[in-house]
Amino acid sequence: MAAVDRLYLELLFVGALLLVILLVNNIFLYKQKITDYISRMTIAGIVMCAFEIAWMMVSEHPEINTVAYIAGCGYCISFVLFVAFLNRYLIDRIGIEINRTRLVIGYIIPVIVFALLCISTPWTHLLFKMTETGQVQEMILFETLFVGLLYFYVFSPILLAIYFLTIGKKKRPKNGEIPASLFVFCIMTPILYWLEELILGEKLSNYENLSLPVSIALVYLVTNVSTHTVLKSRAKVEAIETDLRIASKIQTDALPPTTPEFDKYLNIDMKCCLNTAKEVGGDFYDYFFIDENRMCFLIADVSGKGTPAALFMMTAKTIIKDYALFKESTSEILNEANIRLCENNKESMFATVWIGILDIRTMTLQYTNAGHNYPILQRKGKGCEELETVHGLMLAAFENTQYNQSEIHLEKGDRLLLYTDGATEAHNKDNELYGVDRVERMLEDTRDCSGETTLDRMVENINTFAKGVSQFDDITMVIISIKE
Repeated sequence: MAAVDRLYLELLFVGALLLVILLVNNIFLYKQKITDYISRMTIAGIVMCAFEIAWMMVSEHPEINTVAYIAGCGYCISFVLFVAFLNRYLIDRIGIEINRTRLVIGYIIPVIVFALLCISTPWTHLLFKMTETGQVQEMILFETLFVGLLYFYVFSPILLAIYFLTIGKKKRPKNGEIPASLFVFCIMTPILYWLEELILGEKLSNYENLSLPVSIALVYLVTNVSTHTVLKSRAKVEAIETDLRIASKIQTDALPPTTPEFDKYLNIDMKCCLNTAKEVGGDFYDYFFIDENRMCFLIADVSGKGTPAALFMMTAKTIIKDYALFKESTSEILNEANIRLCENNKESMFATVWIGILDIRTMTLQYTNAGHNYPILQRKGKGCEELETVHGLMLAAFENTQYNQSEIHLEKGDRLLLYTDGATEAHNKDNELYGVDRVERMLEDTRDCSGETTLDRMVENINTFAKGVSQFDDITMVIISIKE
Protein backbone atom coordinates (compact mmCIF):
# COMPACT_ATOMS: atom_id res chain seq x y z
CA MET A 1 0.00 0.00 0.00
CA ALA A 2 1.31 3.41 -0.98
CA ALA A 3 2.39 5.83 1.73
CA VAL A 4 -0.35 8.26 0.69
CA ASP A 5 -3.03 5.59 1.03
CA ARG A 6 -1.62 4.50 4.40
CA LEU A 7 -1.68 8.09 5.67
CA TYR A 8 -5.22 8.51 4.43
CA LEU A 9 -6.32 5.31 6.19
CA GLU A 10 -4.78 6.50 9.43
CA LEU A 11 -6.60 9.83 9.18
CA LEU A 12 -9.84 8.06 8.34
CA PHE A 13 -9.43 5.72 11.31
CA VAL A 14 -8.90 8.72 13.62
CA GLY A 15 -12.03 10.37 12.18
CA ALA A 16 -14.06 7.20 12.80
CA LEU A 17 -12.71 6.93 16.36
CA LEU A 18 -13.70 10.53 17.08
CA LEU A 19 -17.22 9.84 15.82
CA VAL A 20 -17.46 6.80 18.11
CA ILE A 21 -16.41 8.93 21.09
CA LEU A 22 -18.96 11.59 20.15
CA LEU A 23 -21.72 8.99 19.87
CA VAL A 24 -20.90 7.53 23.28
CA ASN A 25 -20.80 11.00 24.83
CA ASN A 26 -24.09 12.01 23.25
CA ILE A 27 -25.90 8.94 24.50
CA PHE A 28 -24.39 8.43 27.94
CA LEU A 29 -23.09 11.89 28.89
CA TYR A 30 -25.53 14.25 27.21
CA LYS A 31 -28.46 11.78 27.43
CA GLN A 32 -29.37 12.09 23.74
CA LYS A 33 -31.68 9.46 22.27
CA ILE A 34 -30.31 6.95 19.77
CA THR A 35 -33.12 8.05 17.41
CA ASP A 36 -32.10 11.74 17.42
CA TYR A 37 -30.73 13.03 14.12
CA ILE A 38 -27.36 13.78 15.72
CA SER A 39 -27.07 10.16 16.86
CA ARG A 40 -28.32 8.78 13.54
CA MET A 41 -25.85 10.73 11.43
CA THR A 42 -23.01 9.89 13.81
CA ILE A 43 -23.82 6.18 13.48
CA ALA A 44 -24.04 6.53 9.69
CA GLY A 45 -20.69 8.35 9.72
CA ILE A 46 -19.05 5.57 11.72
CA VAL A 47 -20.43 2.91 9.35
CA MET A 48 -19.33 5.01 6.35
CA CYS A 49 -15.76 5.22 7.64
CA ALA A 50 -15.68 1.49 8.42
CA PHE A 51 -16.88 0.53 4.92
CA GLU A 52 -14.43 2.93 3.28
CA ILE A 53 -11.51 1.48 5.24
CA ALA A 54 -12.56 -2.01 4.17
CA TRP A 55 -13.07 -0.86 0.57
CA MET A 56 -9.61 0.65 0.34
CA MET A 57 -7.93 -2.39 1.89
CA VAL A 58 -9.47 -4.89 -0.55
CA SER A 59 -9.82 -2.73 -3.69
CA GLU A 60 -6.42 -3.80 -5.05
CA HIS A 61 -7.09 -7.50 -4.63
CA PRO A 62 -9.03 -8.74 -7.66
CA GLU A 63 -9.47 -12.18 -6.11
CA ILE A 64 -11.91 -10.74 -3.57
CA ASN A 65 -13.87 -8.38 -5.78
CA THR A 66 -17.15 -9.49 -4.16
CA VAL A 67 -16.02 -8.14 -0.80
CA ALA A 68 -14.89 -4.92 -2.48
CA TYR A 69 -18.31 -4.49 -4.09
CA ILE A 70 -20.07 -5.07 -0.75
CA ALA A 71 -17.78 -2.59 1.02
CA GLY A 72 -18.18 -0.03 -1.78
CA CYS A 73 -21.98 -0.30 -1.84
CA GLY A 74 -22.16 -0.16 1.95
CA TYR A 75 -19.95 2.90 1.93
CA CYS A 76 -22.05 4.72 -0.68
CA ILE A 77 -25.39 3.95 1.03
CA SER A 78 -24.12 4.90 4.50
CA PHE A 79 -22.61 8.13 3.13
CA VAL A 80 -25.92 9.16 1.57
CA LEU A 81 -27.78 8.28 4.80
CA PHE A 82 -25.19 10.25 6.74
CA VAL A 83 -25.68 13.46 4.75
CA ALA A 84 -29.47 12.93 4.61
CA PHE A 85 -29.65 12.79 8.43
CA LEU A 86 -27.34 15.79 8.59
CA ASN A 87 -29.62 17.70 6.24
CA ARG A 88 -32.69 16.69 8.26
CA TYR A 89 -31.09 17.90 11.47
CA LEU A 90 -30.05 21.27 10.03
CA ILE A 91 -33.46 21.83 8.41
CA ASP A 92 -35.10 21.17 11.79
CA ARG A 93 -32.74 23.66 13.47
CA ILE A 94 -33.67 26.30 10.91
CA GLY A 95 -37.33 25.68 11.78
CA ILE A 96 -38.67 24.30 8.50
CA GLU A 97 -41.38 21.70 8.97
CA ILE A 98 -41.08 18.57 6.83
CA ASN A 99 -44.51 17.19 5.99
CA ARG A 100 -45.09 13.70 4.66
CA THR A 101 -44.92 14.74 0.99
CA ARG A 102 -41.59 16.55 1.44
CA LEU A 103 -40.24 13.62 3.46
CA VAL A 104 -41.10 11.15 0.71
CA ILE A 105 -39.88 13.28 -2.20
CA GLY A 106 -36.82 14.80 -0.53
CA TYR A 107 -35.50 11.85 1.45
CA ILE A 108 -37.21 8.48 1.16
CA ILE A 109 -37.42 8.18 -2.66
CA PRO A 110 -33.84 9.41 -3.40
CA VAL A 111 -32.32 7.17 -0.73
CA ILE A 112 -34.29 4.08 -1.86
CA VAL A 113 -33.46 4.68 -5.53
CA PHE A 114 -29.80 5.17 -4.73
CA ALA A 115 -29.75 2.06 -2.52
CA LEU A 116 -31.22 -0.02 -5.37
CA LEU A 117 -28.58 1.33 -7.74
CA CYS A 118 -25.88 0.37 -5.24
CA ILE A 119 -27.24 -3.14 -4.79
CA SER A 120 -27.37 -3.69 -8.58
CA THR A 121 -23.90 -2.20 -9.20
CA PRO A 122 -21.97 -5.55 -9.13
CA TRP A 123 -23.94 -6.57 -12.23
CA THR A 124 -24.90 -3.26 -13.87
CA HIS A 125 -21.74 -1.26 -13.04
CA LEU A 126 -23.86 1.90 -12.95
CA LEU A 127 -21.89 3.50 -10.10
CA PHE A 128 -18.48 1.85 -10.27
CA LYS A 129 -16.74 -1.35 -11.26
CA MET A 130 -13.60 -3.23 -10.39
CA THR A 131 -11.01 -3.62 -13.10
CA GLU A 132 -9.11 -6.83 -13.63
CA THR A 133 -6.24 -5.40 -11.62
CA GLY A 134 -8.53 -4.60 -8.66
CA GLN A 135 -8.71 -0.85 -9.24
CA VAL A 136 -11.94 1.10 -8.64
CA GLN A 137 -13.30 2.67 -11.80
CA GLU A 138 -15.97 5.29 -11.12
CA MET A 139 -18.84 5.44 -13.61
CA ILE A 140 -20.87 8.42 -14.73
CA LEU A 141 -23.65 7.98 -12.11
CA PHE A 142 -21.06 8.00 -9.35
CA GLU A 143 -19.80 11.42 -10.31
CA THR A 144 -23.29 12.80 -10.97
CA LEU A 145 -25.94 11.10 -8.81
CA PHE A 146 -23.81 10.11 -5.80
CA VAL A 147 -21.72 13.26 -5.60
CA GLY A 148 -24.77 15.38 -6.49
CA LEU A 149 -26.81 13.92 -3.62
CA LEU A 150 -23.96 14.56 -1.20
CA TYR A 151 -23.57 18.18 -2.26
CA PHE A 152 -27.33 18.76 -2.23
CA TYR A 153 -27.86 17.40 1.28
CA VAL A 154 -24.78 19.11 2.69
CA PHE A 155 -25.13 22.55 1.14
CA SER A 156 -28.91 23.08 0.77
CA PRO A 157 -29.32 24.08 4.45
CA ILE A 158 -26.65 26.79 4.07
CA LEU A 159 -28.48 28.20 1.04
CA LEU A 160 -31.74 28.28 3.02
CA ALA A 161 -29.97 29.97 5.92
CA ILE A 162 -28.55 32.64 3.62
CA TYR A 163 -32.01 33.15 2.11
CA PHE A 164 -33.65 33.64 5.54
CA LEU A 165 -30.88 36.03 6.55
CA THR A 166 -31.27 38.20 3.44
CA ILE A 167 -34.26 38.51 1.14
CA GLY A 168 -36.40 36.02 3.07
CA LYS A 169 -36.18 37.66 6.51
CA LYS A 170 -39.96 38.09 6.74
CA LYS A 171 -40.53 34.42 5.91
CA ARG A 172 -38.05 33.13 8.47
CA PRO A 173 -39.66 30.51 10.76
CA LYS A 174 -40.43 32.00 14.17
CA ASN A 175 -39.36 28.96 16.20
CA GLY A 176 -36.21 28.28 14.18
CA GLU A 177 -32.64 29.38 14.58
CA ILE A 178 -29.71 29.73 12.20
CA PRO A 179 -26.69 28.55 14.19
CA ALA A 180 -23.26 29.93 13.42
CA SER A 181 -21.97 26.34 13.51
CA LEU A 182 -23.89 25.69 10.28
CA PHE A 183 -21.82 28.25 8.38
CA VAL A 184 -18.58 27.10 9.98
CA PHE A 185 -19.38 23.50 9.09
CA CYS A 186 -20.01 24.33 5.43
CA ILE A 187 -16.85 26.46 5.25
CA MET A 188 -14.74 23.77 6.94
CA THR A 189 -15.64 21.09 4.40
CA PRO A 190 -14.01 22.70 1.31
CA ILE A 191 -11.08 23.98 3.39
CA LEU A 192 -10.40 20.47 4.68
CA TYR A 193 -10.85 19.17 1.14
CA TRP A 194 -8.08 21.42 -0.14
CA LEU A 195 -5.84 20.73 2.86
CA GLU A 196 -6.31 17.03 2.27
CA GLU A 197 -4.99 17.27 -1.27
CA LEU A 198 -2.17 19.53 -0.14
CA ILE A 199 -1.03 17.20 2.66
CA LEU A 200 -1.41 13.95 0.71
CA GLY A 201 0.36 15.45 -2.29
CA GLU A 202 -1.79 13.93 -5.02
CA LYS A 203 -5.36 14.10 -6.23
CA LEU A 204 -7.49 11.32 -4.82
CA SER A 205 -10.70 9.80 -6.16
CA ASN A 206 -13.99 11.53 -5.41
CA TYR A 207 -15.06 9.21 -2.65
CA GLU A 208 -11.72 9.66 -0.90
CA ASN A 209 -11.92 13.43 -1.33
CA LEU A 210 -15.34 13.79 0.23
CA SER A 211 -15.75 11.47 3.18
CA LEU A 212 -12.80 12.52 5.33
CA PRO A 213 -13.44 16.31 5.20
CA VAL A 214 -17.15 15.84 5.86
CA SER A 215 -16.61 13.41 8.73
CA ILE A 216 -14.04 15.70 10.41
CA ALA A 217 -16.33 18.70 9.91
CA LEU A 218 -19.09 16.63 11.53
CA VAL A 219 -16.88 16.14 14.59
CA TYR A 220 -16.81 19.92 14.91
CA LEU A 221 -20.55 20.24 14.36
CA VAL A 222 -21.55 17.54 16.84
CA THR A 223 -19.09 18.84 19.44
CA ASN A 224 -20.42 22.35 18.96
CA VAL A 225 -24.03 21.17 19.25
CA SER A 226 -23.28 19.11 22.36
CA THR A 227 -21.41 21.99 23.99
CA HIS A 228 -24.18 24.40 23.05
CA THR A 229 -26.76 22.03 24.50
CA VAL A 230 -24.84 21.66 27.76
CA LEU A 231 -24.25 25.41 28.12
CA LYS A 232 -27.85 26.17 27.26
CA SER A 233 -29.10 23.60 29.77
CA ARG A 234 -26.68 24.92 32.39
CA ALA A 235 -27.88 28.48 31.76
CA LYS A 236 -31.49 27.36 32.15
CA VAL A 237 -30.66 25.49 35.36
CA GLU A 238 -28.80 28.49 36.75
CA ALA A 239 -31.69 30.78 35.84
CA ILE A 240 -34.16 28.42 37.52
CA GLU A 241 -31.94 28.15 40.59
CA THR A 242 -31.73 31.94 40.78
CA ASP A 243 -35.50 32.24 40.48
CA LEU A 244 -35.97 29.59 43.14
CA ARG A 245 -33.57 31.35 45.50
CA ILE A 246 -35.49 34.57 45.03
CA ALA A 247 -38.80 32.74 45.47
CA SER A 248 -37.48 31.08 48.62
CA LYS A 249 -36.40 34.47 49.99
CA ILE A 250 -39.82 35.97 49.17
CA GLN A 251 -41.57 33.03 50.81
CA THR A 252 -39.41 33.25 53.92
CA ASP A 253 -39.93 37.00 54.17
CA ALA A 254 -43.71 36.50 53.90
CA LEU A 255 -43.71 34.40 57.08
CA PRO A 256 -43.43 35.98 60.51
CA PRO A 257 -40.20 35.51 62.51
CA THR A 258 -39.63 32.03 63.88
CA THR A 259 -39.09 33.52 67.35
CA PRO A 260 -41.64 36.27 68.02
CA GLU A 261 -41.30 38.78 70.80
CA PHE A 262 -44.34 39.40 72.96
CA ASP A 263 -43.13 42.27 75.09
CA LYS A 264 -46.63 43.05 76.30
CA TYR A 265 -47.68 39.47 76.94
CA LEU A 266 -44.82 37.94 78.87
CA ASN A 267 -46.83 34.85 79.82
CA ILE A 268 -46.61 33.38 76.30
CA ASP A 269 -43.60 31.82 74.62
CA MET A 270 -43.74 30.75 70.97
CA LYS A 271 -41.21 29.16 68.66
CA CYS A 272 -41.64 28.14 65.00
CA CYS A 273 -39.50 26.30 62.48
CA LEU A 274 -39.85 25.49 58.79
CA ASN A 275 -37.49 23.25 56.83
CA THR A 276 -38.50 22.86 53.19
CA ALA A 277 -37.70 19.72 51.19
CA LYS A 278 -37.08 21.88 48.11
CA GLU A 279 -36.10 25.50 47.63
CA VAL A 280 -39.73 26.49 48.10
CA GLY A 281 -42.44 24.54 49.84
CA GLY A 282 -46.12 24.30 50.66
CA ASP A 283 -45.99 24.31 54.46
CA PHE A 284 -46.58 27.54 56.31
CA TYR A 285 -47.30 28.93 59.73
CA ASP A 286 -48.60 32.30 60.83
CA TYR A 287 -49.46 34.23 63.97
CA PHE A 288 -50.82 37.70 64.59
CA PHE A 289 -53.00 39.60 67.05
CA ILE A 290 -56.63 40.13 66.11
CA ASP A 291 -56.96 42.69 68.87
CA GLU A 292 -55.06 43.47 72.05
CA ASN A 293 -56.41 40.39 73.83
CA ARG A 294 -56.69 37.72 71.16
CA MET A 295 -53.89 36.09 69.22
CA CYS A 296 -54.51 33.95 66.14
CA PHE A 297 -52.00 31.30 65.11
CA LEU A 298 -52.10 28.49 62.58
CA ILE A 299 -50.16 25.85 60.70
CA ALA A 300 -50.92 24.44 57.26
CA ASP A 301 -49.71 21.92 54.73
CA VAL A 302 -50.51 22.44 51.04
CA SER A 303 -50.85 19.47 48.70
CA GLY A 304 -47.94 18.89 46.35
CA LYS A 305 -44.45 20.32 46.49
CA GLY A 306 -42.29 22.94 44.87
CA THR A 307 -43.44 26.08 43.11
CA PRO A 308 -47.17 25.23 42.65
CA ALA A 309 -47.50 24.43 46.35
CA ALA A 310 -45.62 27.62 47.28
CA LEU A 311 -47.94 29.78 45.16
CA PHE A 312 -51.05 28.18 46.66
CA MET A 313 -49.51 28.54 50.10
CA MET A 314 -49.08 32.31 49.65
CA THR A 315 -52.68 32.64 48.47
CA ALA A 316 -54.06 30.56 51.34
CA LYS A 317 -52.02 32.42 53.95
CA THR A 318 -53.23 35.81 52.71
CA ILE A 319 -56.89 34.79 52.50
CA ILE A 320 -56.94 33.17 55.95
CA LYS A 321 -55.37 36.21 57.56
CA ASP A 322 -57.78 38.57 55.78
CA TYR A 323 -60.81 36.77 57.23
CA ALA A 324 -59.22 36.22 60.64
CA LEU A 325 -58.96 39.96 61.20
CA PHE A 326 -62.70 40.52 61.18
CA LYS A 327 -64.36 37.15 61.86
CA GLU A 328 -65.23 36.17 65.43
CA SER A 329 -64.47 32.44 65.39
CA THR A 330 -62.08 29.97 63.81
CA SER A 331 -64.95 28.13 62.12
CA GLU A 332 -66.13 31.29 60.40
CA ILE A 333 -62.59 32.06 59.24
CA LEU A 334 -62.19 28.69 57.54
CA ASN A 335 -65.74 28.65 56.14
CA GLU A 336 -65.09 31.90 54.27
CA ALA A 337 -61.51 31.04 53.31
CA ASN A 338 -62.62 27.68 51.93
CA ILE A 339 -65.14 29.32 49.59
CA ARG A 340 -62.52 31.74 48.30
CA LEU A 341 -59.88 29.05 47.75
CA CYS A 342 -62.32 26.82 45.87
CA GLU A 343 -62.85 29.54 43.27
CA ASN A 344 -60.94 28.83 40.04
CA ASN A 345 -59.04 26.00 41.70
CA LYS A 346 -58.53 24.17 38.41
CA GLU A 347 -55.49 22.31 39.67
CA SER A 348 -57.57 20.88 42.56
CA MET A 349 -55.01 21.87 45.17
CA PHE A 350 -55.92 21.81 48.85
CA ALA A 351 -54.42 22.46 52.25
CA THR A 352 -54.79 20.92 55.67
CA VAL A 353 -55.05 23.66 58.30
CA TRP A 354 -55.12 23.90 62.05
CA ILE A 355 -56.05 27.37 63.34
CA GLY A 356 -56.48 28.62 66.89
CA ILE A 357 -57.42 31.88 68.62
CA LEU A 358 -56.01 32.29 72.13
CA ASP A 359 -57.59 34.76 74.53
CA ILE A 360 -54.69 36.12 76.54
CA ARG A 361 -56.88 37.12 79.47
CA THR A 362 -58.60 33.80 80.08
CA MET A 363 -56.17 31.48 78.30
CA THR A 364 -59.12 29.98 76.46
CA LEU A 365 -58.11 28.45 73.15
CA GLN A 366 -60.69 28.21 70.40
CA TYR A 367 -59.57 26.07 67.48
CA THR A 368 -60.65 24.39 64.23
CA ASN A 369 -58.93 21.47 62.55
CA ALA A 370 -59.39 21.19 58.77
CA GLY A 371 -57.98 17.74 58.09
CA HIS A 372 -54.62 18.48 59.73
CA ASN A 373 -52.44 16.37 62.02
CA TYR A 374 -53.63 16.28 65.62
CA PRO A 375 -51.74 18.80 67.80
CA ILE A 376 -50.06 17.43 70.90
CA LEU A 377 -51.00 19.02 74.23
CA GLN A 378 -48.54 18.59 77.09
CA ARG A 379 -50.14 19.51 80.39
CA LYS A 380 -47.94 20.50 83.31
CA GLY A 381 -46.94 17.42 85.28
CA LYS A 382 -48.85 15.12 82.93
CA GLY A 383 -48.19 13.11 79.80
CA CYS A 384 -48.85 14.16 76.23
CA GLU A 385 -52.26 13.90 74.65
CA GLU A 386 -53.43 14.50 71.09
CA LEU A 387 -56.33 16.84 70.40
CA GLU A 388 -58.12 14.21 68.32
CA THR A 389 -60.81 16.37 66.78
CA VAL A 390 -61.34 17.12 63.10
CA HIS A 391 -63.90 19.82 62.35
CA GLY A 392 -64.04 19.39 58.57
CA LEU A 393 -62.22 18.33 55.44
CA MET A 394 -59.08 19.99 54.15
CA LEU A 395 -59.38 23.54 52.87
CA ALA A 396 -60.29 24.05 49.16
CA ALA A 397 -61.44 20.46 48.66
CA PHE A 398 -65.21 21.12 48.57
CA GLU A 399 -66.93 24.48 48.41
CA ASN A 400 -69.86 23.46 50.64
CA THR A 401 -67.73 22.18 53.54
CA GLN A 402 -68.84 23.65 56.89
CA TYR A 403 -66.36 23.79 59.77
CA ASN A 404 -66.99 23.56 63.51
CA GLN A 405 -64.79 24.52 66.42
CA SER A 406 -63.76 23.42 69.90
CA GLU A 407 -62.38 25.11 73.02
CA ILE A 408 -59.88 24.16 75.70
CA HIS A 409 -58.38 26.05 78.61
CA LEU A 410 -54.62 26.29 78.96
CA GLU A 411 -52.87 26.49 82.32
CA LYS A 412 -49.46 27.76 83.33
CA GLY A 413 -46.77 25.27 82.35
CA ASP A 414 -48.83 23.77 79.49
CA ARG A 415 -47.34 23.37 76.02
CA LEU A 416 -49.03 22.87 72.65
CA LEU A 417 -47.14 21.50 69.64
CA LEU A 418 -48.41 21.92 66.08
CA TYR A 419 -46.63 20.07 63.27
CA THR A 420 -47.01 18.95 59.68
CA ASP A 421 -46.74 15.35 58.50
CA GLY A 422 -43.20 15.96 57.25
CA ALA A 423 -42.08 15.48 60.85
CA THR A 424 -43.92 12.25 61.67
CA GLU A 425 -43.52 10.73 58.19
CA ALA A 426 -39.77 11.25 57.97
CA HIS A 427 -38.31 7.79 57.38
CA ASN A 428 -34.96 6.08 57.72
CA LYS A 429 -33.15 3.65 55.43
CA ASP A 430 -35.36 0.81 56.67
CA ASN A 431 -38.50 2.77 55.65
CA GLU A 432 -39.45 3.13 59.30
CA LEU A 433 -41.46 6.28 60.05
CA TYR A 434 -40.43 8.71 62.76
CA GLY A 435 -44.00 8.65 64.06
CA VAL A 436 -46.02 10.48 66.70
CA ASP A 437 -44.59 8.37 69.54
CA ARG A 438 -41.08 9.71 68.98
CA VAL A 439 -42.42 13.27 68.83
CA GLU A 440 -44.10 12.76 72.21
CA ARG A 441 -40.96 11.22 73.70
CA MET A 442 -38.96 14.24 72.58
CA LEU A 443 -41.51 16.51 74.25
CA GLU A 444 -41.17 14.54 77.46
CA ASP A 445 -37.37 14.64 77.29
CA THR A 446 -37.42 18.42 76.81
CA ARG A 447 -40.21 19.20 79.28
CA ASP A 448 -38.09 21.68 81.23
CA CYS A 449 -36.54 23.28 78.12
CA SER A 450 -37.62 26.39 76.27
CA GLY A 451 -39.68 26.10 73.11
CA GLU A 452 -36.70 27.06 71.01
CA THR A 453 -34.50 24.37 72.55
CA THR A 454 -37.29 21.82 72.20
CA LEU A 455 -37.74 22.39 68.47
CA ASP A 456 -34.00 22.52 67.85
CA ARG A 457 -33.54 19.16 69.52
CA MET A 458 -36.62 17.78 67.75
CA VAL A 459 -35.28 18.74 64.32
CA GLU A 460 -31.85 17.36 65.20
CA ASN A 461 -33.40 14.08 66.31
CA ILE A 462 -35.45 13.79 63.13
CA ASN A 463 -32.37 14.44 60.98
CA THR A 464 -30.38 11.84 62.91
CA PHE A 465 -33.20 9.32 62.52
CA ALA A 466 -33.46 9.94 58.75
CA LYS A 467 -29.70 10.20 58.13
CA GLY A 468 -28.77 9.06 54.65
CA VAL A 469 -32.28 9.56 53.27
CA SER A 470 -33.23 12.68 51.32
CA GLN A 471 -35.87 14.83 52.98
CA PHE A 472 -39.13 13.96 51.26
CA ASP A 473 -41.50 16.55 52.68
CA ASP A 474 -41.46 19.95 54.35
CA ILE A 475 -41.09 19.86 58.12
CA THR A 476 -42.88 22.64 59.99
CA MET A 477 -43.52 22.92 63.73
CA VAL A 478 -44.94 25.51 66.10
CA ILE A 479 -44.78 25.21 69.87
CA ILE A 480 -46.60 27.51 72.31
CA SER A 481 -45.75 27.50 76.00
CA ILE A 482 -47.71 29.15 78.79
CA LYS A 483 -45.12 30.53 81.14
CA GLU A 484 -45.40 29.89 84.90
